[in-house]
Amino acid sequence: MALTAISLLCVAALLPISGLGLPAHSGKLEQVPVRVTVINEFTNEQISYSSTVIEEGLMFGALNQLQETNNDFKFTYTIHKTFGIYLESVNGLAGSDKDQTYWELLSEKDGVVTRLEVGIGCYQPQRDENMILRFTTWAKI
Repeated sequence: MALTAISLLCVAALLPISGLGLPAHSGKLEQVPVRVTVINEFTNEQISYSSTVIEEGLMFGALNQLQETNNDFKFTYTIHKTFGIYLESVNGLAGSDKDQTYWELLSEKDGVVTRLEVGIGCYQPQRDENMILRFTTWAKI
């Protein structure tokens, strides 16, 4: 029940209704710099990209901005009716139930890495944050 309520709030922030999901102050919203790092835990590959996100914008927006400005970065997503936007693949590599793999969402701020508690449709990156997309497994190794 709590997940459903949170999901609905996150989806509401994406609606094109004046005021929802936007800062309360008026005027032009600033683009803030962020970094997106893609890590494949199985091949030890790591690629970092510079991007921007609108102030108080969503991770989904930052990934879209990066995809529009950098031909080397691609991502796909699905929209789950209950849980909202779900990151499906990055640069052609998709998670798999069969292989027990997925894209883990992490954040690095001031050298501290934390696992995100919400998805790309709810998370609001901060200035100079490093958003880490790590391809990993949920299987016990």
